[in-house]
Amino acid sequence: MKKIILGIVVVVLAVLAVACTCQNSPKGVVKKYVTALQKSDKEAAADCFYYSGTEEEIAKQRSSMVSLIEKGIKKMEEKGGIKSFDVTNVEENGDKAIVHGIITYGNGETIEDETIPTEKVDGKWYIDIEK
Repeated sequence: MKKIILGIVVVVLAVLAVACTCQNSPKGVVKKYVTALQKSDKEAAADCFYYSGTEEEIAKQRSSMVSLIEKGIKKMEEKGGIKSFDVTNVEENGDKAIVHGIITYGNGETIEDETIPTEKVDGKWYIDIEK
């Protein structure tokens, strides 16, 4: 019985470790962002950005980002949505990084070098709003 419980605990901890690492790398946050876009989940996509200021300022920034993402999702859907995003390179420089990848839309259109800037804030990686 102890072995079964220990096995369950190990599996649960492994799942939690994987779930928590999604924003612990530039590649992880970009994958989370692209997955949210693929699912047309503007709220989850907005969570990939860092917001600062008072609670009211953060709420306004996030609301604006959700609106921008919604518009972007509509444009992507015109191309058949995002079929895939394959990371080809990550250029890290301290708390900044650029994730390079190949994006393929549902209509077959491909962008060979899509670049997504990221930044590390308080130990977590976010899509860089400034770029």
